[in-house]
Amino acid sequence: MTDQSDNPNIIHQPGDYNLETVNIISYRKNDEEGILYEYDIKPIVLSVELTEDIFSGFMSGNIIVKDAQDIRSVLPITGLERLELAFSTPGMTGVRALRDEGHPFHIYKIEGVILDSTNPRAQFYNLYFCSKEMVYNSFNRVSQAYAGPIEEGVEKIIREVDGLNSKKPFLFEPTKTNTKFVIPNLKPLNAINLMSQSAISGLYNNAGYLFYETPQGFNFRSVESMLALGGASARPASFKYKYQIASTQDKDVEKDLGNVIQYHFQRPANTLFNLNEGMIASKLIAHDSFYKTIQETNFDYLESFGNYFHTEHDNGAKAVLKGTLPLSKFDGNQYYLSEKSNAKLMTTTNTSKTHNDYSIVPVEQTIQNKLSQRLQMRNVNVNLQVYGNSLINAGAVIYFEMPVMRPLGENDKTSENPYWSGRYLVMAVKHILNRETERYEMSLKCMKDAVQTPYEVETDNVSVNERTYHQSVQSVYQADQSYLNDIDIDD
Repeated sequence: MTDQSDNPNIIHQPGDYNLETVNIISYRKNDEEGILYEYDIKPIVLSVELTEDIFSGFMSGNIIVKDAQDIRSVLPITGLERLELAFSTPGMTGVRALRDEGHPFHIYKIEGVILDSTNPRAQFYNLYFCSKEMVYNSFNRVSQAYAGPIEEGVEKIIREVDGLNSKKPFLFEPTKTNTKFVIPNLKPLNAINLMSQSAISGLYNNAGYLFYETPQGFNFRSVESMLALGGASARPASFKYKYQIASTQDKDVEKDLGNVIQYHFQRPANTLFNLNEGMIASKLIAHDSFYKTIQETNFDYLESFGNYFHTEHDNGAKAVLKGTLPLSKFDGNQYYLSEKSNAKLMTTTNTSKTHNDYSIVPVEQTIQNKLSQRLQMRNVNVNLQVYGNSLINAGAVIYFEMPVMRPLGENDKTSENPYWSGRYLVMAVKHILNRETERYEMSLKCMKDAVQTPYEVETDNVSVNERTYHQSVQSVYQADQSYLNDIDIDD
């Protein structure tokens, strides 16, 4: 039998990883050989962190080193260096930011230089790095007109020397309108975000696109395209995670890879915030300066929910209401909260004929839906601490089996939480490689905009005696006199 203990393609325990390359390439050349100085820092690396986020245009991270050779004076490290980084889960594809493949990171900051108390010649410090395109975004400006499909304008900004000057792969979702944008001296990422606000999918109904980077390249797409396939069915979860008590964990490595180390829910419900910000209801007053018209558009969360794909839907059907807001009326069944459009009032000025022969996407088709959708994505968030899996990237769909925390009874059919278990969209991934513990973990920030099991329709039958409040009207002087009558002043 062959010994597989040193096989880099086999996972022996959860958290295993291959750190192949951590190499700094200097901005200056060796005078004798005429080649760039470079230094392999993998032996002195203590930890590596890399973050990808669908709300951030670029990947970034940091490396903590313990330097006993003073490489800062050898290279030196000034913030103009390139960083080659390659790591993966054994047997899986991973991050390969290498010079030969054209996409090394760039070091932009050194921070926290302190001495090692046990070795006076050693020092600890952080090396912060980011995608090359993030550096280009810092000093380039876009002042240009783009006409046609929005994704074509985005691609031009990505490729142009005065834009992001990138040759990385570009994954886009086709939009349904030809329009024209005049970019007024904006940074490339701001220009792309401006264009994304008017992007409407050719296949899905939701408005607004996201632009972000993963190890596979740049993405420009709608949230619905992340959650669904072909406009008809739910996108399968790429991986399943489960939280279970340590003593009951499986001893199978592949199953253990799906164990959640820790989880934390952030703001699973905040009705007042959602009302005030426009997730539940809103009113838009749009002024068209060309036609000299004013149009009011009301947004109703309950009415619009079925028009879009969410994290939970049955067999591709979008009609079933599984929203995080129950289908229940407020205060004695008087009205639904989503009917109160004055909760969030917005005004805007739009000009229909800004550009002849090009479509202008009406703001009433985008702004309210986009606002509600983004707030839904921020509403129910869970942070999962899991073992490293380099196949999972920002924008992936996972399944999280959240257990019921109460003791189960004989009639309980499942141990899963009926509402908060289910499909989640991974909004951000932080890869964390710890050389001291020799473990690779990930922090996944995930969102859910629908519950797995629909909430029951509830009726507010609470009997409240409001007679005293309705009939009690008096001045403060009357209240004072009543108080004086009830006490003995002489005491």
